[in-house]
Amino acid sequence: MAAFASQQRFASVAIPSWAGPQGQSQAQAGLAWQEALSGAKVAVACGAALLTGARIRSSAPSESRVQVACRASVTKESSVRCFGGSVDRYEHMSPTLGGCAMRFTVFVPERGLCGDALPVVFWLSGLTCTDENFAQKAGAFESASELGLILVMPDTSPRGEGVPDENPKEYDFGVGAGFYLNATTEKYKTHYNMLDYITKELPEMVSQVCKTLPGRASIMGHSMGGHGALTIALKNPGVYKSVSAFAPITNPINAPWGQKAFPLYLGADESKWKEYDTVELVKAYSGPPVRLLVDQGSADSFLEQQLRPDALKTACDDKGMPLTLRMQEGYDHSYYFIQSFIKDHLHFHASHLCGMLSWTSPTSMKPAASVYSSAIPDKSFDGTAGKEIECLAAVAFEPKKPLQLVKVMVGPPQAGEVRIKTSAVALCHTDAYTLEGSDPEGLFPCILGHEASGVVESVGEGVTGLQPGDHVIPCYQAYCGDCKFCRRPNINLCTSVRAFTGKGVMKADGKPRFTYEGKPIYHFMGTSSFAEYSVLHAESLAKVRQDAPLEKVCLLGCGISTGWGAVWNTAKVERGATAAVFGLGAVGLSVVEALVKAGASRIIVVDLLQDKLDLAKKWGATDFINASELPEGETTTSKIVGMTEFGVDYSFECTGSVAVMRSALECSARGWGKSITLGVAAAGQEIATRPFQLITGRSWMGTAFGGWKSKPQVPMLVDQYMDGQLKIDEYITHEMKFGEINEAFDLMHRGECLRVVLTF
Repeated sequence: MAAFASQQRFASVAIPSWAGPQGQSQAQAGLAWQEALSGAKVAVACGAALLTGARIRSSAPSESRVQVACRASVTKESSVRCFGGSVDRYEHMSPTLGGCAMRFTVFVPERGLCGDALPVVFWLSGLTCTDENFAQKAGAFESASELGLILVMPDTSPRGEGVPDENPKEYDFGVGAGFYLNATTEKYKTHYNMLDYITKELPEMVSQVCKTLPGRASIMGHSMGGHGALTIALKNPGVYKSVSAFAPITNPINAPWGQKAFPLYLGADESKWKEYDTVELVKAYSGPPVRLLVDQGSADSFLEQQLRPDALKTACDDKGMPLTLRMQEGYDHSYYFIQSFIKDHLHFHASHLCGMLSWTSPTSMKPAASVYSSAIPDKSFDGTAGKEIECLAAVAFEPKKPLQLVKVMVGPPQAGEVRIKTSAVALCHTDAYTLEGSDPEGLFPCILGHEASGVVESVGEGVTGLQPGDHVIPCYQAYCGDCKFCRRPNINLCTSVRAFTGKGVMKADGKPRFTYEGKPIYHFMGTSSFAEYSVLHAESLAKVRQDAPLEKVCLLGCGISTGWGAVWNTAKVERGATAAVFGLGAVGLSVVEALVKAGASRIIVVDLLQDKLDLAKKWGATDFINASELPEGETTTSKIVGMTEFGVDYSFECTGSVAVMRSALECSARGWGKSITLGVAAAGQEIATRPFQLITGRSWMGTAFGGWKSKPQVPMLVDQYMDGQLKIDEYITHEMKFGEINEAFDLMHRGECLRVVLTF
């Protein structure tokens, strides 16, 4: 065995003179050393101190003091190549687990072998398993390699001579069944400290053998390991960016496995058992929002008696904790079950770790009504519920004229509808495009606005999942979860209310809810956010967490979400790709941001304004073309093809100009190039190119709202913003009062802003 990495650490401790004599076994020496540290509590502290380079001194004056050299070393036992990366098995001495030898396995993708720091996912295995079961059976490494995830697979308990167990040995306790807790009973407290091992010692060991991104860790597991993953994440709020489990033991205090193990590890005090019970931890949870993903096989022989997923669902529903619990028909408790869904779990974790959302819950599953809602509905709106409301609105009475600030009447919501109080609204070029008369669906008079946030004021008959006081983001791209389009995994063109929103009316009766001086005012894009109050279809509202600033997350209703999604959902840009972006407003810059996160090697940006090009450099663009300064006879297409030999892998058009759409297509590489159209062209405009451009292998694509399924995925984008993984604040260049809306449009037309946010 070759030593891979080793660090000499010193702890000045008081130990008896007999500790560690020549010829003593490794386990005996470790046990004597731990006893000298006066028990498990000090042992864990010493282990953590050793791993951080600290020094500890005993205060006992009667004991002799010696300085013990404690080698926190990691030894590589084996290494094999797999999907371009490496599967490495290590051994180290664990002070946390009584000085016994522990093994863990790590998969490092090729990027990690080349020196990149990567996020890490910890896998915790179930009863009887070692660090090798998942590595050999789960089939996870191909997806982990593609997603750039380090996988860490520890053992399930301490092992070796001197590690206590019951006699006779049984599979569901002791060695191979550490239950990821810190034991407190005299017999087991020295060695069985798997909670501290997983959360403190193991991450330090992993950091010695590969480069991990600080603060970018997730955790998952199976059965007992699923119990461990869930309890560890809930006991350490904010430490793990995501958590998932296969067939976890969710309520061990009411399951035979837990009722057997917990008294032996923790003693007879059942209140101590609750500290390691997922259901109880959910009930008591008070940390930042956390989202749980659990898969459970319907043919699992342990389902009812040991695993009890129904108890977890009830606890999460009562708490308002987002839980995706998928009952997988016909699957059992085996690794065949894990193999079937591990790819989806890794996408779930990558979405939280890498800042590139690529996962959504099944279309048939909707979050519990309690998620993101207060336990008690907001009573402050009781005085207006069911009544007409008079409020301020900016009405477009006719095209090509400034908006008029007037008082309009807003009717109460009817069946399937929700009335909201708008908190903040941003200006988008689509609003200006309609106001100019360029929108073929544009109706006048109307109330524009579609990039907003607000608070639910009242709900109509039959509406579930929303209540007064909920924070929401209006979404012009609705989501019902039931139509043909919603049921397709990568399509977001919901048809549930589209026929009505396109006509500026509501589905319940085919009429608008706005009136001015007794005459109807049409809705716009199903949102109409340029009003203090608005009525929307329930399908057009995404409920979000209440700690997110509404004056910021309003931007997620359109532009920048569209740019991110165009890169991650529509184009699916891979690491190392080349790209060109035409137009550097908020949408174009969000494309640049997404390309940087995707790992594009070259990002060429095109605009007419040098200030926009300079801004794109700050966002991460690598090459810059000012289209207004090209020499006569040279086009952006020829310039980009010349810079890249055959064109870019991906191009993104963010202007709405059909001429630019053609340039974007024709600068993409023949054979494989993809060109994504994000801009909305004026009514009657048509795109054109020579058929040969497509025959030679280019793909011309479009995207609406970046492909996001609004109700399930917008809340996840909010989570990523709150976690600091996505920009929003940087796109807001001006904050103004709603009454200044026409001045804000002037700023936009002059190109002097990215996004103006208006508040009431």
